[in-house]
Amino acid sequence: MKPIAFLSLLSITLAAQTPAMLDAPITRVRLHPDEAWVTRVGGARITSAGTAKLVVKDLPPGLALDDLRVSAKGPEGSRLGDLAVNSEVRLVTETPEYKALLKEREGLRDRRDALEAEGESLNQELTFLRNLQSTYEKDVSLKLVSAPPSTATLLEMGKGIQASTNDILTRDRRRKRELEKLTLEEHRLDAEMRKQSGGQRRAPSRVIVEMTTPRAGDVVLELSYRTRAARWVPAYEARLSSDRKKLEMVLFAAITQTSGEDWEGVKLEISNTRASRSLAVPRYNGGQDVAWEPLRQREESTVSGNGFSRAMNAPKSAPAPPIQGASAMQNSYIVDGTDVKDPEPMAEGVTSVIEEAAGLATTFNLDGTKDVPSDGEPHRFKVLAKDIEPELVLTATPRLDPSAYQVARFATPSAFPLFPGAAIVQYAGTQRLGQTQLGVPPAGQKFELGFGPYRGLRVSFARVDVRKEQVGAFTKERQWNLREKLEASNDTAESLDLEVHDRALRSTVEAIKISSLPDSTQGAEERVPGVRTWTLHLAPKATGIVSLGTLIKAPLEGNISGLEGLNLPQ
Repeated sequence: MKPIAFLSLLSITLAAQTPAMLDAPITRVRLHPDEAWVTRVGGARITSAGTAKLVVKDLPPGLALDDLRVSAKGPEGSRLGDLAVNSEVRLVTETPEYKALLKEREGLRDRRDALEAEGESLNQELTFLRNLQSTYEKDVSLKLVSAPPSTATLLEMGKGIQASTNDILTRDRRRKRELEKLTLEEHRLDAEMRKQSGGQRRAPSRVIVEMTTPRAGDVVLELSYRTRAARWVPAYEARLSSDRKKLEMVLFAAITQTSGEDWEGVKLEISNTRASRSLAVPRYNGGQDVAWEPLRQREESTVSGNGFSRAMNAPKSAPAPPIQGASAMQNSYIVDGTDVKDPEPMAEGVTSVIEEAAGLATTFNLDGTKDVPSDGEPHRFKVLAKDIEPELVLTATPRLDPSAYQVARFATPSAFPLFPGAAIVQYAGTQRLGQTQLGVPPAGQKFELGFGPYRGLRVSFARVDVRKEQVGAFTKERQWNLREKLEASNDTAESLDLEVHDRALRSTVEAIKISSLPDSTQGAEERVPGVRTWTLHLAPKATGIVSLGTLIKAPLEGNISGLEGLNLPQ
């Protein structure tokens, strides 16, 4: 009885240890700004209790354990065991790429055989016609002795032979051109086959998962692996309704992937988080020591051209330990007694735009299933849409541009990510107005989107007067009196409010004094530091003016910077 029991136990163990090859198609892909996680799901039937091996083949080459995530479902009490990943050894001649080249070469050979057979047939036809013509000429010569033949018959027979000969020669020339093209194709194909045969090919990966089950039953394995050959970038459309009361913001994901696998009929998830970022908490490595030592040596250094000397003190002291968070220092910190440094940034600048304006860390599930081929081309999918009730204003900066613009202002919408620097295309109704980049305003200010010039308003900038004089009884100074005006005309039949913007002149040194003249238009606001804003209430067919008067005083000698654009008299 004991041998029989031992054999039964051995058969159960062998059945459990037999690897089960899973057919696990791609069902889901989660895309991050700098990588993607591809999920495959497959099922198998475990015929007995014990530890079984589940194998998923034909995965992208170069996978490592850090690139894998595995979960499984099975009979109650089942648990996952060891996980291994290795490469499938394949001969180059057995790869699908090489087999495709072989099939293409066979097709070229079939075409060459057909063209060569056609050439032999044409040669036979041409030989027949030439023999026919020779025989006919001999027959005509014999008949000339007995009785002259009909002239029409001679001409008709000669033309028929000549036409058939020309047709054969034309077909043969066409065949030779086809052979020349075929030769070039064969040379290209041979070069590609030599390249694949001589190069090192990265073999596909294979993942082996051990799973222990208390009894027989069905198991479902979910395998996710990382690829850095896929990413997404955000793109927006902003559509202003015809009544200018609503603004629809639509976020799209432009997905590009060259993983070597076509994603067909998969669920797509879009995430704005970087899955591979370090989650180590930064902290100080210790205190920062401040040292001092007495002066020991002075080195005199003469500065040429200025006639004075400068003493240079160069004490030697130990460098302070790095402080996490200081922008001028290297990011280094201690985590569980180990010195850790921040990971290297991505080389591709395209991922830098995936920064959340509202601070949301979100994953969006796209509706339905999608197809994303591995062709390196961007494929755009709709992620999310949001209706916004913006504040629509008319703004103008006449010193820079003689146009008034329609601007939609809105606060950061809830549950809708805004990525600074992302492309955004603006529409008014169904008309495409243009494209810009989404900008993030300073804290406390609203987002702004421009929707093109407003045709019913004309704005202009003009210099009214400028005078330069020398002032001062004891200390002579240069003084400029500058008068300018910003003008706006409302050509429409409705009352309009227009925000007029202009930069403010500010002195950064005590020697230069800048002030406004008494006749300048008052009531300016500085919503943005250094930018003055006036609001003009324009009645129909009316004109509004902002008068700018500026007094500038500067020393009589010396160079002044910052006034170059004013073209002041010197």
